[in-house]
Amino acid sequence: MEKVNEILIRIGFLQSFIKDRLREYNETPINNIWVLENKFKDPFLALVMLNDRNELELTEIIKATLPLIGLIVFFDGTEIKRIQVKNFSDKSFDYTNEVESPKKIETTKSLIFGDIDEGFRPLKQIDKSVEGLFFEAHSIIRDIDGLHADQALDEVCKFLYAKLYDEESLVKNTYYFFQRCLYSSSEELASVVRGVYARSTEYDDRVYSMRIPKYKKSRGVFNTEMTLSAPALVKLVGLFEAIDLSSSKVDVKGRAFQKMMLPAMRAGLGQYFTPLPIIKFIVDVLNPNVDDLIIDPFSGSGHFLTQSLFHVTNNNSKIPEKKIHEFKFHKLHGIEKSERMVRISMTDMRLHGDGHSNIRCTDALLSFDNYEDLKESSFDIVMSNPPFGSILSKEALSRLDSFELMKGRNSVPLEILGLERCIQLLRTGGRLGIVLPESIITNKNTKFVRDWLLQKITIVGIVGLPLETFSPYGANIKTVILFGVKENKSNKGISNKEILIGNISSVGYDFKGQDTGDSDINDLIKPLKILINKI
Repeated sequence: MEKVNEILIRIGFLQSFIKDRLREYNETPINNIWVLENKFKDPFLALVMLNDRNELELTEIIKATLPLIGLIVFFDGTEIKRIQVKNFSDKSFDYTNEVESPKKIETTKSLIFGDIDEGFRPLKQIDKSVEGLFFEAHSIIRDIDGLHADQALDEVCKFLYAKLYDEESLVKNTYYFFQRCLYSSSEELASVVRGVYARSTEYDDRVYSMRIPKYKKSRGVFNTEMTLSAPALVKLVGLFEAIDLSSSKVDVKGRAFQKMMLPAMRAGLGQYFTPLPIIKFIVDVLNPNVDDLIIDPFSGSGHFLTQSLFHVTNNNSKIPEKKIHEFKFHKLHGIEKSERMVRISMTDMRLHGDGHSNIRCTDALLSFDNYEDLKESSFDIVMSNPPFGSILSKEALSRLDSFELMKGRNSVPLEILGLERCIQLLRTGGRLGIVLPESIITNKNTKFVRDWLLQKITIVGIVGLPLETFSPYGANIKTVILFGVKENKSNKGISNKEILIGNISSVGYDFKGQDTGDSDINDLIKPLKILINKI
């Protein structure tokens, strides 16, 4: 065993790390085989002591170990040979020398330990100087694995999800596993990172399934495998190994995450994003508090929810911790059809302090019988930006819930049904903020929508947005924000004279998304809040 320890140290393992990883392999007739395991007791590396090197003996060893182990190390006396098996059959095998090892980066680095019982976290927080960290991670994945922008964003989210789990599941006086100095090969590092990711999703499913019916079915979007290559994972671990994601400031993490998403937004995912100035405006007008039950039924990137979380936790410093915890885990809800977007929004929610467990991966326009834990007329606030432009045919409509606004019609724009669903979700007296095409407010052929709307809510304000609002994300359409309060039979509402009709002339950026430093978007917040509070 002393010889084995010596060899392990020579090929790059830390002395303090060897004991926990090494076990003797007694399950084959081949003598002098040792196996290293990752943190989850999965074998990943075999060490074999040979007196003579011959092809027959190598073949027998590979037959014995390959069902469990892909990477094999041979040594003979003082000679060390590392090989990676490429192809194997009963008659022959091919292999190559493994040339990449994260150990070459830092061979003497000390392990980073943590003591969560004492609140000691020797990792550093993200600050303004490293706000580009997420963007850099996205670029690394695109460069190494050749992924499209939206695919790379998806894989970064899986990595961040696993990184957060590695930090938050830390056992007292043990080390974080996202550290390159622990591993002798890129494949071992990749094996552990993928294992942490798998266990993070298993933990998430197990914990939240106890509270939420059919959680795994509607929220289990992280059960897809992490597809990043070992070289990409080595680079990412190196980038994040000294960073404390869990306790870094939420606003800094939010800006970093937003910066990373920009390439994906401009490369095909723009339909799922609402510009942050618009989100902040709507949240500030509706002014959610810690007791409000909030939903976005077309949640996309989830930014209405993360901004609501930020708004409540930063404007109410005297709220008891128990109430804050309840708000984070029980009061923020979303629905989104795209699995990829649910992964993105759940990751962003985790970075903001949580609420991720209430993002449902399903269609928001189904009958309420399809939702285990959603009820009509139950939410205090609905904020949304439903998809524009899709015309639902009669065949498509037949698969959805029965909506009042589609009766007698062979086709209906998706945003019209989205508007009705938002109002269905509101409780009596609940507050609405929704982005809509301007045509719903102005066109003759949508008069039926306006007539129906006046029967359902008290309209508080209609705010026109400039054409460039959605241009950086691939949509050139005039839009408005509609604010309202759901009718109460005993509530006479407010007179038409008190409806605010306004326009925002500048949102702070141009058609290309470049900052203009000029915005009047906040000018209407106070008068709109006054009108809402009158109802």
